[in-house]
Amino acid sequence: MLDLDSICSSLSDHFPTWSGWIKNLQFEDAVGIRPVDNDGRTIFYNSRLMRYYTPETQTFYIAQQMIHLRLSHFARGREKNPRVWKRATDSIVNRMLRDDGFPIPEDAILLQDSEDHCAEEVYEILLATMDPNAEHETENENLESERRPSEKKSSSAGKKTEGGKREIDDPGLAAAVRGLSEMLEPSMQLDYDWFPGDTIRDGVLPWRFRAYPVSHAEILLDTSASVDTDLLRAFVKGVKALMKEDAVVRVGCFDTRFYGFHDIHTEKDIDSLELRGAGGTNFEVAINAFSGDAENKIIFTDGYAEMPEQRCDAIWVVYGTSPVHPFGGRVIYAKPPQEKEKHEIDFLIT
Repeated sequence: MLDLDSICSSLSDHFPTWSGWIKNLQFEDAVGIRPVDNDGRTIFYNSRLMRYYTPETQTFYIAQQMIHLRLSHFARGREKNPRVWKRATDSIVNRMLRDDGFPIPEDAILLQDSEDHCAEEVYEILLATMDPNAEHETENENLESERRPSEKKSSSAGKKTEGGKREIDDPGLAAAVRGLSEMLEPSMQLDYDWFPGDTIRDGVLPWRFRAYPVSHAEILLDTSASVDTDLLRAFVKGVKALMKEDAVVRVGCFDTRFYGFHDIHTEKDIDSLELRGAGGTNFEVAINAFSGDAENKIIFTDGYAEMPEQRCDAIWVVYGTSPVHPFGGRVIYAKPPQEKEKHEIDFLIT
């Protein structure tokens, strides 16, 4: 939960000369931002995302927007590429907060060039060294949760073959995975960004501009206790088998909360993947969990929950017969064997 009064009081104590100004600030809850922003006058925050952060991190992001306002970054960013300008100014402000003793969240941007340059100079450097149309923002909420209860092993999930590949015994799920292969986008494999180096020189940690793997797919598993763990793992293995061997796949679990992504490189990673959850199902939590980096967004669910009004270009794989109509998404139905009738097709694509 976001307690703005408490955060503002804490920041007034930290920045005593700002206390009168902070009392007159305007705040507004807004859907569709990640997780805070401003328009030069009002600080916007996404309460649905902010609730996943600790109070310490919430304070950091509110302080970040206050400094943006104090430095008139919104006005100075007119006529500039908004995404690149945001990266440049966020890095400048994040460095200031770090130097002032604020703990830096894992997803906060810190660029090497922000150390010795103003926002406009960092902006020009970024324009010259990166594709302005590329997406780099990442959201990854690592939340503490209850471990998903162990379940009876399913005989219909899948089995090993001599070659080590996964065969999916469940005909509905196998057909859905085959149908999914026709919807997947090719992977760009690499993108570029600034990362901290591994040595300290003269008290400074240098940063390097280097390649990093882009997620080929992000898979969200509905772990609301209605689908067993073997079936979930078989689905992930089936999807991973559709992609290049070195493709990066990120898998996360959700019920009424999102429990963070984990990178999947090998089948061993899938076998050891901790499947958390067991509560209800909230699809708004799911679609807000996607980072924006991945070329393919996939949600595996039984479909028993209210559809979100927010648009999301994900592929929904529905294990069961519950009809879903997501805004902007595509749907594959995988019917469990016990629900199939003779001559009925394995899957439907809408």
